[in-house]
Amino acid sequence: MSKHLVSVVYITLNAEKYLEKSLDSVKNIAQEILIVDCGSTDQTLSIAQKLKVKVISRTWEGFAAQRQFAVDSACCDWVLMLDADEVLTESGVQMIVEALSYPSDVSAYFLRRLSIFHDKKVLHGDWGHDRVLRLFDRRQGKYTDNLVHEAWETCAPKKTLPGISLFHYSYKDYSELIEKMRRYAMLNAQQLRQKGRVLRAHMPMTHAIAAFTRSYFLRLGMLDGVEGAAIAWTTALGAFMKYAIALEMQAQDKDTS
Repeated sequence: MSKHLVSVVYITLNAEKYLEKSLDSVKNIAQEILIVDCGSTDQTLSIAQKLKVKVISRTWEGFAAQRQFAVDSACCDWVLMLDADEVLTESGVQMIVEALSYPSDVSAYFLRRLSIFHDKKVLHGDWGHDRVLRLFDRRQGKYTDNLVHEAWETCAPKKTLPGISLFHYSYKDYSELIEKMRRYAMLNAQQLRQKGRVLRAHMPMTHAIAAFTRSYFLRLGMLDGVEGAAIAWTTALGAFMKYAIALEMQAQDKDTS
């Protein structure tokens, strides 16, 4: 495959830890590597400069808006959107080459992603069933305007590439896992309230129990040891807090109406 087919795009903020490793993993398939940065103060920009990566500085306007701006700024029609803590595997490189080397009606590809936590591969639970839509023809879609869990949206055919395409170096420790859960619970609660759904008092507990049961038992997170348990409990706590915070917002709205 010609390198002229793909722009590899990142949005970053203080992403130095795995950025160089990620950039190195895509250098052989990208005509262009583009970083849209919103004010990094660590070595992110120095790494980009050293590797001669194009950087655009832009004020943060939310995940979806930032990703859409990055896509619109790319030079190629086909875009591979990565996070700075994701590394493209050798098999992922080969699968992308094969997928884009021949004419097809497919406009977007899901990539299977394997998370690494405490230097261990997480093979089960919610993380073990992870796939992300990251390779797409930018002419046939856009990013959904969500506060969190933004996704590429297209009506054209989609396909999942076989095998593991990405390694995700997720969190350095439990405190980082919990902190991200806290941030996402707040964003998810805000998004839930924007939808105007009427919430009930039982929802925090029922959603938390369902999340833990799915991750730890149904998806065999127990087989990932302490890490699997931590992921399941944190997922459950995130679900609980999402609905608890949304209920709190709902009560506040009633008090002011």
